[in-house]
Amino acid sequence: MFKVGDWVFDIDKKRAMKIIDVFELWGYVSYSIYDPIEKVTYTVSDKRLVSTEKKNDFDLNYFKYVIIASRISNELAQGFLSSIGGSIIPLPHQMYALNRALSKSTVRYLLADEVGLGKTIEAGLIIKELKARGLVKRILIISPKGLITQWHDELELKFNEDFKIILPQDFEVLKRIYGEGNIWDKFPQVITSLDSVKPVEKRQGWTKERIKEFNKERMENLVMAGWDIIVVDEAHRLAGSSSDVARHKLGIELSKASPYLLLLTATPHQGKTDSFLRLMRLIDKEAFPNEKAIVREQVAPYIIRTEKREAVDRDGNPLFKKRITKTVNISWEIKHSLQRELYEKVTKYVAEGYNRAKKEKRYYIGFLMVLMQRLVTSSTHAIKVNLENRLEFLKNEVVGVESIEEDMFFEYDAQKVLDELLKIKSLDIKKEIDELEELLRLAKQAESQYIDAKAEVLIDFIDQLSMEYKNSQKFIVFTEFLATQQYLKDFLESKGYKVAILNGSMSMEERDASLKEFKNYKDVLISTDAGGEGLNLQFCNIVINYDLPWNPMKIEQRIGRVDRIGQERDVLVLNFMLKDTVEFRVREVLEEKLRVIYEQFGVDKMGDILDSVQSEMDFTELYMRSIEMPEDIEYNVSIMEDKIKEKAEQINRIKGLLREEKELDLNVVSKISGLPINEWIRDMYINKMAAEGVEISIDMLDENLISLNNEEIKNMIKNLPVYIKSSKIPILYLKDVSNEEGYWSLWEISINGDSEKFRHVFPVFLNKDKKVRIASANLMWDIFLKNEKEVIFKGYKSIDEKMYDFIHDTAKNIAYDYFEKIKKNYFENLLKEKERYEYAFKLRKEAILRIGLEAVRRRRLVELENEERRWKEEIEKSMDILPMLKPLYIVYLE
Repeated sequence: MFKVGDWVFDIDKKRAMKIIDVFELWGYVSYSIYDPIEKVTYTVSDKRLVSTEKKNDFDLNYFKYVIIASRISNELAQGFLSSIGGSIIPLPHQMYALNRALSKSTVRYLLADEVGLGKTIEAGLIIKELKARGLVKRILIISPKGLITQWHDELELKFNEDFKIILPQDFEVLKRIYGEGNIWDKFPQVITSLDSVKPVEKRQGWTKERIKEFNKERMENLVMAGWDIIVVDEAHRLAGSSSDVARHKLGIELSKASPYLLLLTATPHQGKTDSFLRLMRLIDKEAFPNEKAIVREQVAPYIIRTEKREAVDRDGNPLFKKRITKTVNISWEIKHSLQRELYEKVTKYVAEGYNRAKKEKRYYIGFLMVLMQRLVTSSTHAIKVNLENRLEFLKNEVVGVESIEEDMFFEYDAQKVLDELLKIKSLDIKKEIDELEELLRLAKQAESQYIDAKAEVLIDFIDQLSMEYKNSQKFIVFTEFLATQQYLKDFLESKGYKVAILNGSMSMEERDASLKEFKNYKDVLISTDAGGEGLNLQFCNIVINYDLPWNPMKIEQRIGRVDRIGQERDVLVLNFMLKDTVEFRVREVLEEKLRVIYEQFGVDKMGDILDSVQSEMDFTELYMRSIEMPEDIEYNVSIMEDKIKEKAEQINRIKGLLREEKELDLNVVSKISGLPINEWIRDMYINKMAAEGVEISIDMLDENLISLNNEEIKNMIKNLPVYIKSSKIPILYLKDVSNEEGYWSLWEISINGDSEKFRHVFPVFLNKDKKVRIASANLMWDIFLKNEKEVIFKGYKSIDEKMYDFIHDTAKNIAYDYFEKIKKNYFENLLKEKERYEYAFKLRKEAILRIGLEAVRRRRLVELENEERRWKEEIEKSMDILPMLKPLYIVYLE
């Protein structure tokens, strides 16, 4: 009969339990016992229990299971399980992002590195590690359409991860292949485009039922597909200009659809607190109840950001090469006289049309005038083609959209907006047709007179640089418009150059093919802004801005296609400008003002100050005012200067909100384990099954079983057995290994027992003279794991209480340093959590106090107070430290 405190072996559960009470009634004996693995108590008959001494028969398979499970448990708690695979060695700032993301159990972050630092790689690292830990299986990536292929290729080539690209236009084909139902359910790893899944509220000619079905198949089914992690690229688009915007509604649903969320954006906050608040609420709604939560202390735990100036390579050198920017001022000569006359007449036509559109509040006509002005400085061919198109639409009375939203004009690609506006209804159709016919006659004459002045300079530069680099150089030429793109393609090909093109109207397949052609054998890539979105062109280092967008941020985005990680040469940027134009005079004055602002505020590019949509509006207004009143250019620029200064001051304040104080560890890449984790899981499972009498060969194993996603595998790792002190321990002999004799043991130190994060497993080795051998302890553990040396069981060795206590005391001394590190990490995490929630409760209470209805206000306050009380009780409990040191196994090595 056993007594209270004895350890016994439960025959059914096949592990040791501790007796906490004994019941004897009418000759029947039962025991209340405690299960240290499941942390439960239960009652069992004495017939189901045997002495641990009797069950102390050594089982080599069980020993190996404990050895391997302990090591996996240790790596889960402190290291990276994933080996990156593919063709990537992460940079220090990318490994920093991975460390930060995994520092909390809930992975919901804003990845906000500056452009070109590899946020895609950081997201891939996080996904890979979470998969290795068995925490995610179903993964959704949402990006702008132009970046989908890039995501797919990088995840495949650099991480060996296979993702399925799914776009709604493919649904019918997919349903024929995979059957009806929710298409999104049918694939575990999916990439789709942002605008293809956002909800639609109204569409011309559509019934409510059709809109409802449309939204269900795209957004609602997507959200319901059970994702473990969702990654959104260019996530600032989810913030929207208001909470009613379709993209923001999609963001809200996505934020609730997955426990893990990564929002990627290089421009998380550009001075608009309400927009930034909407973005942060997607990550943690409770932590950001209102704008008062947008303070550094509250925001910092959710943002991972590295700036370009911080980034270094693996040797500690600055990551980015120098950038050399040259403005190429181009004059019209006598042979270009008609081009000059065309510019002047189009500018007059634009100024009058824009002014009238403003007076009559027909802003969409004003937008068309803006684009006409940009076309005439782009190329003679571009203005000619679009004058022809506009004239044809008016004569044939083709009317497209009645108007166009301001947001669309400023946010969308210029060519896309132009295609819509050319069909817009005229203010005075007869007058406009007459004006267009006159301008078109002049455009045709100008095109016949001589090649464009800018094209002449372009070929000179390309010829000169090609000779310098012995024809090994490649060039990227940017333009805003398709007509200019086609003109330049024809022109350069007539001069013997091989030319590839990219624009927003191309399919992903056409785009990929064109990029491959450029990389492999073409000399020049001519791209529109929409075509260039998301490009990684580090193999090229010369960017020619053939026509300059009015918004300087777009120029920065163009340059960013080559000024990226992996660029091995200094980047040369050539900005073409036509002299004797209003645009030239505006930019001349503006650039001087910007230079002073850059120096004053310590920035080096417009992207550090303004966001693209707002600056698009501001610069459009600046140029159009100057075109209307050329004599007021200085005054107009000064107004813009004041706006930029004000924004720069805001951004300087915000930088403190986003900036992280950190030191990048150059050795951090070595911490990626590259462990044979799948091999360990397989061996652990086989040995555990063999210990239970089930023989399994490698061929019999299901691939889905050998994964940390599998619940059975998780339990094997989590539920490590407690070693029961006994009067005898196994003697093991390692064949072909030269080692000292002595006691080898495995121990676990943890805080509060059941935490998987705050624990550490370590080996201890005492030779027969009781000398501690730390290096030998770890070496033996590695040998047991590798299965390369034969382990032979030689019988048992007696161990008395005194020897056991000596081993325990040795382990306790070694464990102390581990305990201090775990405790420090534990309290740091707890303190951050406490501060974050205290601030959130404070803001939520302030919001409730503003509720007008007293009854509602009282009820909500009571609910909040109860929630806060429960939370404080949990925090108080968490503050109590319960260190636990337990042996997992003790053997004697001969």
